[in-house]
Amino acid sequence: MRASYRTTLPLALLVLAACSPQQDGQAPGKPAADSPIAAANAEFARLQAQGTDATAREITKLEYALTRRLMKAGGLDAALGGEAKADSALTALFVDYERKARALQTELPKAFAPANEGGGGGMGGAEGWGGAAASSVLGGSQAETAARAWENGVDRGETTGHAEANIGGDHVSVDWTGDSATMTSEVEGNIPGGLKGKVKTTVSLKTCPDAEGKVVAEFESNSSVAAGGASADSRVKSKVTAFVDDDANLIDDKLDSQSSAQQSTSGGAHVDANDDLSTVTGAAGGKTNAMSGGATETDGKMAQGMASMGRYAARQAILAAQKAWQSGKCVKLEVRSDPAKRKGAKPNTAYTLFAEPRAISDGQPTGGTVKATLNGGNRLNPTGKVKADAKFDYANPEQKEQSATIDFVARSKRGVGKATLEFDTRKGGYRIALDNGESITTCDITKPFSGKIGAGMITLNFTPSGDKGGSMAFHFANARGMADTTYRYTLSGPEDKMTGSFQSTGAVRGQGSGRMVSAAARKQAFTSTWTRIEDCDK
Repeated sequence: MRASYRTTLPLALLVLAACSPQQDGQAPGKPAADSPIAAANAEFARLQAQGTDATAREITKLEYALTRRLMKAGGLDAALGGEAKADSALTALFVDYERKARALQTELPKAFAPANEGGGGGMGGAEGWGGAAASSVLGGSQAETAARAWENGVDRGETTGHAEANIGGDHVSVDWTGDSATMTSEVEGNIPGGLKGKVKTTVSLKTCPDAEGKVVAEFESNSSVAAGGASADSRVKSKVTAFVDDDANLIDDKLDSQSSAQQSTSGGAHVDANDDLSTVTGAAGGKTNAMSGGATETDGKMAQGMASMGRYAARQAILAAQKAWQSGKCVKLEVRSDPAKRKGAKPNTAYTLFAEPRAISDGQPTGGTVKATLNGGNRLNPTGKVKADAKFDYANPEQKEQSATIDFVARSKRGVGKATLEFDTRKGGYRIALDNGESITTCDITKPFSGKIGAGMITLNFTPSGDKGGSMAFHFANARGMADTTYRYTLSGPEDKMTGSFQSTGAVRGQGSGRMVSAAARKQAFTSTWTRIEDCDK
């Protein structure tokens, strides 16, 4: 019976996860009262109303009875020295699993987080919950941790990754790709008196929906208890397929799940059951597929219940995935402006803004909508949702020394994309670093400016033709003579850090020792780096 308990464990907390307040972004629509999912949602509501502690105790009561039946059928009672000793050993194992699950729940977020991040805290509640409650805590934490590990990997630019850790003697690992994450935990218990337990829980989730808005999560728990050569094993599997609407929210009344549970003992008892739910096909309900070796109808019903609990576990993984695809890491929102110059621009400059969301997994347009929010002046139109690819009109601040930002959020079946454009009319400028290591500063690259290098002996006079280039006059003078020549320059690259390319355009003319000297124009070229600075006066 132990195995059965263990399996339900992870399942149950997924039930518990459903007991927490409904998360932001969940589908606002409600299924019809007679739809297959209505009963499942009603059960969620019941568990929410009674609270986490009461739910954990309810699950524990069910699991203890189920586990004890399996232990007896598998000969574990005899191996442990009778019913009383078996009861005591199972109770101790329940408490041990709870302790380990609480420790893992606390440490999992920290184990795979960046060094500057902290972890989460443990669940409250009284000690003495059964294994189901403890395992469910672990299962719920796994889904959250897997999604977070994926997000951190995306932030680091990793398309695949693997990490593992040992926490209190228990092994956990996480793997991720560009649009999925999988986490596995292995927990063992060894109770004085001869009872040994082991459970392996795996949670897999698609972190980014496909073009149809489909997302999949899978849950599997394999558990066993053994004593004196006798054993009992249990497996619960569930696969849930959910769908996302054009606002990147789960569609509440569109769900498909296949869940199964198998229990067996070394004595030959076997039960195989499933519980399916589909708002797509209309399938709903559980059934016992096979029984043998003395398994009873009651065992079959319990197996069906375990299968349904597997669905709760997979649904919790779906909720964790929802946080991932709403984080802004499944969609790249490309934004640009015409004109491109947004820093140090003239007041009341008119812009056309473009927002083009693309799915990171395949680069395809996402469809959906884009909403732009203005923080600061002056005028943005439109202000509501715009069908992607989106276009907006904007006039920057009306006064000098002002700034504004526009935040863009794209929503679609592919997820959420986020981006920001910054605008200002400040007296900003550029530091121009030449390839000889010297530099000069200007407050406005669109107006004539000059600077000195070479210990003051060389003067560079710039005459811009716009904000992307112009001409430069070179003048050298010291006590022994002087020289002049001219260059053409162009600027390229991002506005905050541009590359200046210089090409000579005139002959070199000079005077030395009382004589005028002239040399034919040569193809001289050099580069420079133009870095934007906030305070050009410095």
